[in-house]
Amino acid sequence: TAANANGSGTFTYTVQDSGGTANGGVDTLTQSIAITVNAVNDAPVLTAGTVANLTVNEDSGTTSLGLGTVAYGPGGGTDEAAQTLTYKVTAIPAASLGTVYLADGVTAVTANTSYTLAQIQGMKFTTAANANGSGTFTYTVQDSGGTANGGVDTLTQSIAITVNAVN
Repeated sequence: TAANANGSGTFTYTVQDSGGTANGGVDTLTQSIAITVNAVNDAPVLTAGTVANLTVNEDSGTTSLGLGTVAYGPGGGTDEAAQTLTYKVTAIPAASLGTVYLADGVTAVTANTSYTLAQIQGMKFTTAANANGSGTFTYTVQDSGGTANGGVDTLTQSIAITVNAVN
């Protein structure tokens, strides 16, 4: 199949023998095969920016998660262009390591909560006092295309957060 293509068509072929058509003979057989390619939803894609791991020092305060330029779009071809995307934080580092906040620096981000793309882009990490170690911040981007015919409607993005010990 062609990438991101779906629809139907017909493949037709003819077989002809050398016997001819004298005396009402038939020397040709024509066969057709109907071909149907079902639409399959593709996962959303990162269209701008990068998602990278974050390393900070103990007691370093507040740092951007670096998601300010990320953008996403529906995967697949033009048949998926009208899909809508939703964003959900699915995992945050342990509170003993630090806290992820919205851009306002006051509103704590919680796991299993939906946010807008603008909110994801502005998220920040604040280290806990005297804490060090590592944790993971994970969020999903889900399109409205569903999973029929083996389709994929979710992209998962993760940031490993490491807080280095400082004497």
